[in-house]
Amino acid sequence: MVASSRGETEHPASVTQLSLGGLLLEGRIPAISDTFFIKLKLPQNEEVELYGDILRKQNGGSATRFYLPEKEITKKLWGYIAERITYRDVCPYCNHPALYSDHCQKCGSYLNFADSEYLDKHLRETFLQRVKSRTEWLNPEQMFKVLNFVDRELLLIKGRFVDEQFVGTSPKMHAVFSMIRKVAPTDNSVLILGESGTGKELAAKAIYERSPRANRPFIVINCAAIPETLLEAELFGYEKGAFTGAYMSKKGKFELAHGGTVFLDEIGEMPLSLQAKLLRVLENSTMERLGGGTIKVDVRIIASTNRELAEEVRTGRFRLDLYHRINTFTIFLPSLRDRGEDKIILAKHYLKRICLSEGVSKQFSKDAIEDINSYPWPGNVRELINKIRRAVVLSENAVINSEDLFMETPEKNIMSLKEARSSIEKQKLLEVIETTTNNLSKAAAILGISRPTIYSLMKKYGITLKKD
Repeated sequence: MVASSRGETEHPASVTQLSLGGLLLEGRIPAISDTFFIKLKLPQNEEVELYGDILRKQNGGSATRFYLPEKEITKKLWGYIAERITYRDVCPYCNHPALYSDHCQKCGSYLNFADSEYLDKHLRETFLQRVKSRTEWLNPEQMFKVLNFVDRELLLIKGRFVDEQFVGTSPKMHAVFSMIRKVAPTDNSVLILGESGTGKELAAKAIYERSPRANRPFIVINCAAIPETLLEAELFGYEKGAFTGAYMSKKGKFELAHGGTVFLDEIGEMPLSLQAKLLRVLENSTMERLGGGTIKVDVRIIASTNRELAEEVRTGRFRLDLYHRINTFTIFLPSLRDRGEDKIILAKHYLKRICLSEGVSKQFSKDAIEDINSYPWPGNVRELINKIRRAVVLSENAVINSEDLFMETPEKNIMSLKEARSSIEKQKLLEVIETTTNNLSKAAAILGISRPTIYSLMKKYGITLKKD
C-alpha cells in the first residue's frame, strides 16, 4: 500500500503499519505539516482520503493519527485490515502477548476480529479515549464550544432538539435540513417562505441555534401582531420625551439583539415607512431611536412571510431594494400535505410527546392513520398538533379514532365516478317516470332504452311506482 499527502504536490510514501487509529509512513515527506490530508491507495484501485496529525517523526518515517472519517470510509478501511489479520500472537494495540481470549489482558481491547460487529464494538470501547486524545490541548473556551456542540448533536439524535417540528424523511424536508445546515454558519440574511403553520419560526430558531451567534440574543418580532404606530418604537426604541408618554428612554429590539439574531416574522406586513429604516440596518448596520441619534448595531436578520413578496413588490407594497437585500438566501417550507409519509411520522411523534406530558398511553386506530394521511391539513403542522392534543384529552379509551380527531377527509365526501353515474341515472329515471305519470313505455322512449331495461333499472335502484 502507498500513501500520498494532498497539497500543491503529492509526496508518495510507503505504509508499514496500518490501524483504524493511524499508520506509520516510511520515507521523508517534507510537504506534510503537522496536520494533513492523506490519500491511501488500496488494492483494486480503491482510494480513501483521511485527515490526521503527525504525532512524531522517527527513523526516517512518521507516526500519524487519523481523525475518525465517515462511517463508510471507516468500514472500507476496516475491511482491508480485517482481511490481513491471520493470527494473533500479540495484541495489536499494546503488543502484550495474546492468550486467544476476546479481550487483551493488559489493555482490555476487544480482539475477536472475526466478529461481524467488531467495528461497532471497537468504536464504542475506544470512544472516550478518542475524545480525550483529541481535546487535551483545548483551552476552557474551546472546551465549552466543543461540549456545547456535542450537547446539541445529542439532543438532535434523541429527537429533543428545539426544532422538533423538523421530523420526517420526505425529500423536500431533507432539502430544507440541508439548506439550514449550509446557511447557519454564515452571516447571510435568510428569507423563509411557507404557509401558515409550516414552522417558519422553528426554522429560524434552528438556523440561530447552529450559528456562531447561538450564545447571543434571539429576538422574535411579529410584524403583523404589532400596530403600525407602535412597531417603529418596538424595533428602534425611543428617547425620553420623543413623544407623549415617553417618560424614559427605551431600547428597541435591534439594540437588544446586538451581536445576535432578529427574526422578523410576517415581514410582508411591515409598513413601507419602516421598510426604508430596516434597509438601513441591513446595509449600514446603523439605526436611529425615535428622538435620538445614530446607533451602531450588529444583528443578523432572518425574515419570514406567507405572502408572495415578488407580487407585493410588483404592486408597490414592498420595496424592491429591501426584497433583494433579505432574499440573499431563501428557504421554502413545504406544506404538510406535500410531505408524504411525514404526516404519519409527525403524528406519531407528537402523539407520543403529548401522551408523555399528560401521563397517558394512547395510539391511533388504522382508520385514524388513513385519515391523517388523506386529510389536506390547511393549518399544516400547527393544526396537526392541536388536533392530536385535543384527541388525547377527549378520547375515552386507549385508541384514538377518526372521530376523536374531528376532521372530515375530503375523500369521504367525494363520489367515485361509478357512484356519480349511478346517482345521475337514478335521478333521471325518477324524473321521467314522474313526468310520464308512470307510463313506462313512454318513459323508455324518452330515455332511449327498452321497457325491460326500465324494469331492470327500477329493480337496481329500488324504485317502485306510486299508486294514486
